[in-house]
Amino acid sequence: MVIVHWKIHRLPKLLYYFGKNFCRRCCFAIRSLTYNHFMEQSYAADVCMEPMFWFVDNFTHAIGPLFVVAVICLTASVVCIAYWIGLPYWWNRSPLTCIILLIVGHWLLINISFHYYMAVITPPGYPPQGELITEAVSICKKCIAPKPPRTHHCSVCNRCILKMDHHCRILNWF
Repeated sequence: MVIVHWKIHRLPKLLYYFGKNFCRRCCFAIRSLTYNHFMEQSYAADVCMEPMFWFVDNFTHAIGPLFVVAVICLTASVVCIAYWIGLPYWWNRSPLTCIILLIVGHWLLINISFHYYMAVITPPGYPPQGELITEAVSICKKCIAPKPPRTHHCSVCNRCILKMDHHCRILNWF
């Protein structure tokens, strides 16, 4: 029968070397990004935001419709609460104030609905096609084409789009 003796006194030393090695690797990664003379702010932003873009590109099909339904439900609940609680309260206090609030409230509701609908149906911005891009940051891994600054590949339309533009899945429901 063999008895294994754990050497607890070696644990702090192992943790120290592991932490030191981990810090050394992190410093090397940061230096390799920042000591490059081709380094630009947009490239650093691309590198740092790549995991977020991957998550959005791979889970757009599931998350997009949930966000659309959430916005519609929240807007509908605010309107229901306003009619159920606010309308009787203000009508009992002052009918003239209630009418003014109804006019302003409906104007705001129409604006919110119209602008949300326009945001859903407006296509995202696309980078220029067929032009020589002098400030191309990198190559898109999926398009195999030069990737201009502030763009990422969209999994819904399968092409590069401007990063800050939306791309909603509600049109594919109908």
